[in-house]
Amino acid sequence: MGLYRLKKRIFGISSVVLTLEHCRSFLVGPLLSRFGATIGKGVHFKGRYFLDNVVGDEESRGNFSNLIIGDDCVIGKGVFFDLTNKIILEDQVGIGANSMLMTHMDLGTMPMSAFYSRKSEAIVIGSGTFLGAHVVILHGVSLGKNCVVAAGTVVTESFPDRSLIAGVPARLVRRIE
Repeated sequence: MGLYRLKKRIFGISSVVLTLEHCRSFLVGPLLSRFGATIGKGVHFKGRYFLDNVVGDEESRGNFSNLIIGDDCVIGKGVFFDLTNKIILEDQVGIGANSMLMTHMDLGTMPMSAFYSRKSEAIVIGSGTFLGAHVVILHGVSLGKNCVVAAGTVVTESFPDRSLIAGVPARLVRRIE
């Protein structure tokens, strides 16, 4: 980890963010932890992660402290984490490849910003929940325990425990009993 501390000191946290896009999967957990994330035991990272708004946003912390991952989670390849606000993955959460967790929306100076003001809210994914590949979770969403989110779903609102969720936008297909 000494090399990564040196890179951070010289090039800033952005160098660590770039490293996470290309480093080997066994380095992901230690790098995230070293620079502020909370990582539980037995987390399996499959590799290549994209972390946005670690710096450069008005709410950025300059580290990974907004990322909290519980025990025994599996994080697929190519997952995108927007760290403007907290992302909390409770124990045994699975996230499919190329999913996105977006904690904020900001149109900046675009004309539509008059109609859609900036929003920034945490995301919480309950224990035992599985997100299929290419799932998008938007700011303010909380998913209960043991939910299943179908591949390609865009989740714009919260759902309770044991929900089977699918669609664009997401809807409750049925309760899992």
